Amino acid sequence: MSKNLLRDALTQEDIRKILAAHPRKSLLPPLDSAPWKKAAHHPLLQPLARAIRERAEKEIDQSLPPLTDDTYLIYHHTGSRWEFETVYFERRRQLARAALSLLLSDENDPVRPRLASSLLAKLTEIFEEIAWAFPAHVKDASRRFPFEIDLFCAETANLMTEMLDLFGAIIPTELQERIHARLREQIWENYLEKNIHDPFWWFKGGNNWNAVCHQGVLGSALSGLDDNALLAAMLFKSREGLPVFLSGFGPDGGSSEGPGYWDYGFGWFTILNEQLEARTEGELSLFADDPHVHEIARFGPRGSLAGGHLICFSDSPPIGVLRPANLFYLGERLNDSLCRDQALVNYAHILKAGLDLDFQRSDLIYLARFFLRCPEQLPEKPSASSGKDVYMKDLAVVVAAGTDSQGHLWEFAAKAGHNNEHHNHNDCGNYILNIGANRFVTEIGQPLYTREFFGPQRYENLAARSLGHSLPLINGCEQAAGLEHATKVLDYSSTPQETKFVLDLAACYPPEAACRQLIRTFHFEKTAGRLTVRDEFNLTEVRSAETAIVTIHPVTVGKDSATISVEGLNLLIDLDPGTTLASVDEHPYRHHDPTITQPVAIQRIVLKPASLSSKFSLGFTARLG
Repeated sequence: MSKNLLRDALTQEDIRKILAAHPRKSLLPPLDSAPWKKAAHHPLLQPLARAIRERAEKEIDQSLPPLTDDTYLIYHHTGSRWEFETVYFERRRQLARAALSLLLSDENDPVRPRLASSLLAKLTEIFEEIAWAFPAHVKDASRRFPFEIDLFCAETANLMTEMLDLFGAIIPTELQERIHARLREQIWENYLEKNIHDPFWWFKGGNNWNAVCHQGVLGSALSGLDDNALLAAMLFKSREGLPVFLSGFGPDGGSSEGPGYWDYGFGWFTILNEQLEARTEGELSLFADDPHVHEIARFGPRGSLAGGHLICFSDSPPIGVLRPANLFYLGERLNDSLCRDQALVNYAHILKAGLDLDFQRSDLIYLARFFLRCPEQLPEKPSASSGKDVYMKDLAVVVAAGTDSQGHLWEFAAKAGHNNEHHNHNDCGNYILNIGANRFVTEIGQPLYTREFFGPQRYENLAARSLGHSLPLINGCEQAAGLEHATKVLDYSSTPQETKFVLDLAACYPPEAACRQLIRTFHFEKTAGRLTVRDEFNLTEVRSAETAIVTIHPVTVGKDSATISVEGLNLLIDLDPGTTLASVDEHPYRHHDPTITQPVAIQRIVLKPASLSSKFSLGFTARLG
C-alpha cells in the first residue's frame, strides 16, 4: 500500500527501509531500450524527430556558446538578465537535441558515433560550469557560488542524473564519478546540511521555487544516490518544506501565480512524484490519498484557453501550451478526464504547429517526456472545454466559456483577489476576453524580467501597474500594492447561458482616491455572445475618473463606440449612456522574450463620464459586429 511521504506518519528509518527494499535503478529508459525504439517509429513524432536531428547534426562539431565571465557580470553591472540566461538555456537545448537524436537512432546509424561524441562533449562542458545558479539568484552577482542552489542549479542537478540514466552505457566511468562526487557535495549533502543550520529561503516557500528546487535536489538523488541513509534523511527533511508549497494553492487548487507557473512549479512536483514512485515501486508517493493534489492538478487545464492561450493574470504568460506530457501523466495517474483531455489538445496543437526548438525550455526534461508519453492516436478535433466553467472561490477567479449562434467560442476570465499575490500585479477586477481563439481584451502577463522588476520599481512597470490593465483610474490614482488592498466579492452566479460576477474594488485604491465604493459588474452572456462591464462609482471627492479596455490589436473609433479587429472578427464596444470615449492611448513595454528587442505596445481605450458627480457609472457592452 502506498504511503504519502508528506502526510503519513513516517520516521526517517521507515523511509530508509523502504528505499533499501527497492535498489536504485534507472528512472528513465536507457539508450536502445524498447520505449525509445517505439518513440523512434511513432508516426506522429516523425516531423519533430527530423527537425531535432537536423539541428543536432549541424551542431555536432560545434562547441556550446560560451558562458564567459563578462557575460556572467552583465547582471551585476546593469541588472539585465537575458544576456546570460539566453546562452545558459541554449547550451542545455543543444545538449537535449544531441541526446534525443542519439536516443532515436539505431545501432546501424552511420552518424551515431559522431552524435555520441557530440553528446559527451556538450555534457562535459555543462558539467564543468563553475556554478549552475543564475547571477540574478545569488547575493553577490559579481561572484559565482557553486553551493548556491537556485531553480536552475537544481534543474541542472536533475539533468546530470537523467543523462546518466539515459546514457550510462556510453558515459566514461571517470566522468560519471566526477558527476556523482559534485552532486553529493554541492547538492545532496549541501541541501541536508544547509537546511539544518541556515535553510535555503525557498525551503519553506509557498511558490514555484519550493517545488522546482526540491525536484532537482531530490529527483537527482532518487536517480543517482546509492546511500539510502543520506537519501532517507533528505526525503525526511523535505516533509517540512514541500507541504508549504502545496499550501500555496487554495482548497480549490488555484494559484495566483497562474497556469504558466503552475506548469513549472506543480509540473516539477509532478515529475518528483513520478520519480519517487518509480524509485520505491509505488511504496512512497506525493500524490497518494491527497484530494488537494487532485484539485491542484485541475488548475492547469482550467487556466488553458483555446488556440494555445492561457489565463494570464500576474506574471503568467498569455501564450503558452502547458506541457502535454505532464498533463497526460496527471490524467492517467489521477484518472482525471480534464487533465487527459487537455493533454490531447496540447499534443495536437504542438504537433500541428511544430515545436519551437529555440523556445527557452525545449530542453531534455521537456523533450524526453514529450516523446515517451505521446499518445498513439489523437482525436480529429480534441476538445477540453468541459469542466472549465468554474468559480475558484479561494483564488477569486471566474472562468467561463460559451459558443454563440455563429459558432464562435467565447472565453472570459475575471479576477478579484488582493494586491499582494505571488508575482503580483495591481490588477484586482481585471479580466480577459478571447473569441475564436483570438485575444480581444488582453493582459500583458509577463514582461521582460529585470532586476528592477523584482525590486522597489516593480509598480513602475506597465505590466504590473494598474495602468496596464482594463481598470479604472480614480482621481488620478491607480490601485495600490499590499494585502489590505483587496476586493470584496458581492455576488457570483452562473448558468449554461450566463455568468455574473459582482465586485467592490474600493479598498484596492489608496485613500487619496477618495473612493467610498466602486462596484464592478460583469455580465457574460455565453450563448448570446455578449459581455457587459459596468463600473458604479461613489466618491467623496471628484477630480477625475476613467476606466479602460486594454487590447494589443488595432482599434477603430466611432461616435459612441469603438471596434477591436482581430483575424477578420470585429468586436464592437457599445457605450452606456453617460459614458464617452475619451481617447485610445498607446503604451509600449518590453516583451518577456528578450529576442524581441523592439518595444511592443498595448492600446488603452479610455472611457470617461460625460459629467462628473459624486455618484456615476461607466459601462459598455461588447459584441461581434
